[in-house]
Amino acid sequence: MKNSASRRFALAVRLASLLVLALILGGGSAQAQRASGTPVSLIIVDIQQAQRESMPGKALASQRDKYQQSFQTEFNAARQALQRSDQDLAKQKGTMPQEAYDQKVKALELQVVAFQNRTQMAVRALEKSTDVAMAELMNAILTITGEIAAEMGANLVLPKQQVVLHEPRMDVTAQVIERLNRKLPAVNFPVPEVDAPPLSETPPSKPGKK
Repeated sequence: MKNSASRRFALAVRLASLLVLALILGGGSAQAQRASGTPVSLIIVDIQQAQRESMPGKALASQRDKYQQSFQTEFNAARQALQRSDQDLAKQKGTMPQEAYDQKVKALELQVVAFQNRTQMAVRALEKSTDVAMAELMNAILTITGEIAAEMGANLVLPKQQVVLHEPRMDVTAQVIERLNRKLPAVNFPVPEVDAPPLSETPPSKPGKK
């Protein structure tokens, strides 16, 4: 779960960088502006730093980690219970009729499948909630960056990761974070909705009557 969420978060960061790279204020490309005699004025923002160091960015990460840890605790307990059941069943082999043993094996297999389904659904639910919160955070970052660009008369915004050299005064990341903290101290992180019932509530499989 942790690796999947991390990959999802990293993908959102890359997409955010592309969005900022494509954000050209005042209309037209840099080449078109030069051709028309309009000077190109640009500012730089570090999207990853804004996400990592801002209050809403930290709140988002904290909420994601809280739910992730909760799911992980649940799954560790369920996994250990399944392992104990498997060990107990192995000890019972040969001590009961084969038909009864096969029924217990089938029931355990169904519990394993339920465990796997629950895990997959939890991962998807956490990713969905993270995407919703990330979209709100990114929208705020882009809006604030646009406001600062307009105030400074900049007509081009670039992500810092795409710039090799720049003057320090071009970097408005600190201003973005400051305004972001004031306007959006926290983001709405929806409670991950897992369709499958909790593993502790999964009813045991009952063998059919013959």
